[in-house]
Amino acid sequence: MKQNLLFLGIIVLSFYGCSQENEIGPINELVGSYEFNMKNVGNNYELDFVDRLQFNPDGVVYGEGVASLSGTNQVLGYRYYFNGSYKIEDGIVSITEAETFQTQDEASFFDAKDDLVYKDGRQVWDQFAIEDNYQKLHGICPPNANCLNIIFNKIY
Repeated sequence: MKQNLLFLGIIVLSFYGCSQENEIGPINELVGSYEFNMKNVGNNYELDFVDRLQFNPDGVVYGEGVASLSGTNQVLGYRYYFNGSYKIEDGIVSITEAETFQTQDEASFFDAKDDLVYKDGRQVWDQFAIEDNYQKLHGICPPNANCLNIIFNKIY
């Protein structure tokens, strides 16, 4: 009888353990790359701005903004890049930057990646509402701010 109970207990635990491993949590759904494009910007509408976010399963996020020649994939330079962490709470992704680098001259649209300067301080960079089953991240505009309608689309 004890052997049967032990055997039954092992079977129940193995089924329970397998079902726990197969569950997909919010972080696993978010993991991947997202992109936002702003086309035909600059003084002569010659640039495209491409912003990318890469969410990793360990809670780390990498982000970058590049300027490319309009209508091409030719990267002319970087506007910013950062490393940080993220958390998901109530359908909102909050990104906290740990290291941020950006153009030194605000009048310049981009610089070489090595010429970007370190921005001191840890801050919440942005918050996004999760939409369409993690296929879109919609930027949340803070109160009393004038924001663009920024939507990052999952690319993989």
